[in-house]
Amino acid sequence: MKPSAATESRLQRERALRFGADRISLWRLCADAACRRAKACRGDVRACGERIAAWLAAVEDERRARPSFAAMETGIETPAELRAYRAWRQALPRAARR
Repeated sequence: MKPSAATESRLQRERALRFGADRISLWRLCADAACRRAKACRGDVRACGERIAAWLAAVEDERRARPSFAAMETGIETPAELRAYRAWRQALPRAARR
């Protein structure tokens, strides 16, 4: 017996949510031990979907709150600010590796 269109649509949404949750390793934040053991979403995929939505909203909020490198560079007015900016930019790759 073939699943109904509504069931198929729900299953497709769940697969997409599970893929997204696994893609950004939300299992690391999950309270469900089965997800952490499997290193993949094994629980309520809708809960992971809510986490994905919250995570994406936080990323977008942060993007909007911070100026771009170009905007920061145009705001540099003194040689001291330029030195501090260059030192910060050079330190970024080292900080990302940690």
